[in-house]
Amino acid sequence: MPFQCAIVTPSDAVLDTPATYASFEAWDGQRGVAPGASAFLTKLGTGLVTITPADGKPRTFVLDGGFAQMEGERLTLLSERAMEGTGIDTAAATRELAEVNAKVTASNETPLSLDQRAALERAQRLARAKIAAAEQSRK
Repeated sequence: MPFQCAIVTPSDAVLDTPATYASFEAWDGQRGVAPGASAFLTKLGTGLVTITPADGKPRTFVLDGGFAQMEGERLTLLSERAMEGTGIDTAAATRELAEVNAKVTASNETPLSLDQRAALERAQRLARAKIAAAEQSRK
């Protein structure tokens, strides 16, 4: 029996569908959810989300932080930004990753604050997730 899975941003309900499985990046690693999962509330990381709808092929999204809540038979993923893999331009995401990597390389010459380094690492994770989501969605 499927559970209901929703992806929500402050401005849009991105997805609300019955699902047989969902996996997402939590703050402390990858988490998977199947029907009958126990209740939880966790902080999301920046990365891929794969939802397997009850009636179709898996859909891949990129979420940039937020929270995940499983309550009863409903999983809600609340994020500031959500992008479906089918709408991501792989070439643009690859350029984005190259630009961030160049900033990381330049930071070897000019030390960064902890906040600046954390922002660059988050930007790298986001760009890598965009590339992976775009590639997975085209399979």
